[in-house]
This record gives sequence, C-alpha cells and structure tokens, in this order.
Amino acid sequence: MEKLYFLGPRGTYCETAAKKFLSVLGQKYHIEPVSTIAKIVDILNKNETFIGVLPIENSIEGIVRQSLDNLYLSDVKIWAQTDIKIEHCLFSKGEKEKIKHIISHPQALAQAQKYILENFDENIDLIEASSTAQAAMMLENKDDTYAAICSSDKGQELKLNLIDKNIGDVKDNKTRFVLVSKKEIKLNFLISRTSIAFNTKNESGALLKVLKIFHKYNLNLIYIESRPSKRVFGEYNFFVDIDKGIDKIKEAMDEIKKECNYCRLLGSYSVI
Repeated sequence: MEKLYFLGPRGTYCETAAKKFLSVLGQKYHIEPVSTIAKIVDILNKNETFIGVLPIENSIEGIVRQSLDNLYLSDVKIWAQTDIKIEHCLFSKGEKEKIKHIISHPQALAQAQKYILENFDENIDLIEASSTAQAAMMLENKDDTYAAICSSDKGQELKLNLIDKNIGDVKDNKTRFVLVSKKEIKLNFLISRTSIAFNTKNESGALLKVLKIFHKYNLNLIYIESRPSKRVFGEYNFFVDIDKGIDKIKEAMDEIKKECNYCRLLGSYSVI
C-alpha cells in the first residue's frame, strides 16, 4: 500500500489535514507520522510513490520556515492546499490551581500568550515541545503541576483533564497545510493557486524588476516571503503565491527566469 507521511506524532493538526486530503484522494494510503519536516521531504525525494502533508503557514504566527526551506531544495511539488481551524485546549492530570508548568509547541505557546498571562502567575514555566500532540504525551511522566496545550481530540484520547478550551488569543486561528509529492496528484478541483520560488541577481533593483513582471501580466500576489539563501550572507530566496493556475502565468514565469539566478515552480494546485 502507498504511504502518506505527516508531521507527527499522531493527534497533531497535521494528521487532521492528512485525513481531510485522504477523503478526496480517491485511493487508499497508509498514513504514518514522521518527526521532522526535513525527514518527510527527504523520504518523498527518494520515493516517487509516497506523498506527504506539511504545515506551510499559520494565520497568527506566519510562515513555517522549515517547510519553505526544505521545499526550495527538493524536487517535491505542492498538489493541493487546505486550511484547518486551530482550537487550542489546556489539559492536565490535575486542577488548574496546581499548574506551574505548561508544555506545548512554540507556536501554540505564542498563540495563547494572553490567556497564559491572564490565568497564571508571571513565573509560570513554559516548556517547548516538537508538537502539541507531543506536549500532551509528555504529561504521562509528569505530576499534576504540569499542563499541555493541545487539540481537544488528543487530550481526550489520553484521558486528560480538560482545564479550558479554545484558549487561543485569536479565535479565528487557522493553519494552511499542503499536500506534496514528486509524482503528480490529480484532484477533481479547480487549480486556483500557484507557488514559485526565485533567487534574484545580486544587483540594485533586482527584486523590483521581478515585481514589475507580475504587474505587467496583472498577476495578484497573495503572498510573498523572503528567506536567507544560506549560501551567501545578504542573499535571499523569495517565495510567492499567485491566485491563478500555471497556465495563466507561464509567460510571466519565462520572463522571471531571465531576471533571476534561480526560479522554481513549487506547485500549481487546488484549494480544498
């Protein structure tokens, strides 16, 4: 059976996104958690039959840098996108009054800053975990002074005590996940978004020249992000999302390639 890999452990929002993608894929996959984004991309690079799900952006904390950096250096492409609503809950073995330590993923801790400040002493110990699901699992070996911020499903699965639900500072919190693979994944949905990455020439006005090409072809950039190239200090890679399929931007892409050291199509895909 073919495999779908997601950022684990089980019980993460990434697994929720994976199951949503599976509901429209039309074929069976065995889903497996993987500990890091880099490992998922490496697995997919080595085996064209496997697919994966990566977090790409959170509506509060912004881009997931590890996903962008690893996609840039790989042969993996994006074939679909979906948004998952994030509703953080606080779980513990004991009662709220005893909590002195809170464990969670750094983004979850940041997304619940106001709640933590308003409900706990200023000396509350905040502990980072690799995921919200991992944070909940860590409570198994902790006493009742520890709590975890995680999803409602994960807390209930582990039979933890629900302290508070939907504790995020922004209630309309969403994370964008992408379905990725080296092989083409065909879905019966309209292709409505294209993502590209490029590295500009190291000269004055280089980025402006590229942006003028987008303007020339009346292309709406719904997202743009820069990341250090990690090759030369002061050199950056740019990531752009456009609200059209590749068939509508091919001419622009051809011109952009002439103005850049490197230009890569990350994917032209459906939003489901």
